[in-house]
Amino acid sequence: MSKLKRACLMSVAAWALIAPVALGQGSEFFSRDKYESVRERAQPEFDPEPIRLGTFVVRSMGAAGLTSNDNIFATSGNQQSDLVARVGVDASGSTDWSVHSAGFDVTAYRNQYLDISDESTTDLTGRLRGRIDVTRAFSLSGAVFAEDRAEPRTDLVNAFGAERPVQYTRSGAQVDADYQSDRIRWNNSLSLSEENFEDGEAPGSGVNIDQDYRDRKVTQGRSRLSYAVSPNLAVFGQGTFGQSEYDTTQVLGGLARSRDTSGYTISGGVDFELTALVRGDIAVGYLNEDKDDDFFADVTGLSADARLEWFPTRLTTVNFTAGRRVVDTGEFVSPSAVETRFAAGIDHELRRNIILSGYAGMTNYEYEEVNRKDENLELGVVATYKMNKRLHWEVFARNRDRDVSGDAAFGDPSFGQTQFGIGLKLFP
Repeated sequence: MSKLKRACLMSVAAWALIAPVALGQGSEFFSRDKYESVRERAQPEFDPEPIRLGTFVVRSMGAAGLTSNDNIFATSGNQQSDLVARVGVDASGSTDWSVHSAGFDVTAYRNQYLDISDESTTDLTGRLRGRIDVTRAFSLSGAVFAEDRAEPRTDLVNAFGAERPVQYTRSGAQVDADYQSDRIRWNNSLSLSEENFEDGEAPGSGVNIDQDYRDRKVTQGRSRLSYAVSPNLAVFGQGTFGQSEYDTTQVLGGLARSRDTSGYTISGGVDFELTALVRGDIAVGYLNEDKDDDFFADVTGLSADARLEWFPTRLTTVNFTAGRRVVDTGEFVSPSAVETRFAAGIDHELRRNIILSGYAGMTNYEYEEVNRKDENLELGVVATYKMNKRLHWEVFARNRDRDVSGDAAFGDPSFGQTQFGIGLKLFP
């Protein structure tokens, strides 16, 4: 018998011996449910009840709201205000089979500006998903999705000031393979998507603002292998891969340039739930993005991704997030920027059906190729009132500020924007 066959038979025999024990213990080592956040806590008197449609359990919601925006075009000068009515529906459903599952998610929202109607947009999304439980430890999942959206005026690329918000579509598919047994968990994901942007139009002149250079196909992959040191702590290694292939080239420096890129991150970290009333997930590593055309510089450096929750009392949850990564700016001459973000938020249950929330976030962008830096600050407060199982109210206020520095900034893309709003959610 060859050494390879002998090794295979020994592996099968070993798995047959340890599998029953491993499968029974897996959930104990990776469960992170000792504490309940304010948003997670079940409240039977006020939580909406799902609807059963055959084998599907469906959760649906109708939403309507009104927002006052003092700078709808997100500009530094000639600011214009308007009231925005937002109405829409949101529904998701999943089967309740003992094994395997199928489901769907759909949303449809209309943002109607009451005075400047040309700013009005419609956002549509749809997703079909399913999961096959190959064994108790191993499952395969898949999904197909499609989106039709409008880019917010506050997005990085929209400083050129098109007549109307830029519409885009995104569609694709994703597959996942997940394994968990005893102290080992291995999660893998691969997605393929295609993005298409409609051309813009210069204000007043009708001159076309080409957006075809942004159309692209994106491939993304992720793999994380975790080992549970104890029921409260796991360490992991993680790798991600991304590739963007653009449909067209662009002329820079007198030559046609390709904006195609490929990149990866390699990181390690921990996920935990400690007796010190803290749980979270922290990863630190190395990022690399290679440009196919030497005209554009490659990007390397530190990558980071962190999420923490702190539970000072049962009625209060504090959360923190931070990260560093490379993003596509959508800019013609500077396709990439390094994004660094920090955010903190707090939820407090004033009463069982009244939740007060506040948040603050700072995101900075260091552009490649050009001398430009964007500093973004967002602050907000939200109050949620759950009248009953059918009707929830929400009032909010938020402020956004962007400070742009550097001699490569086109026009004056800095701005400040304040919004106040009220909304209701109706659950059938």
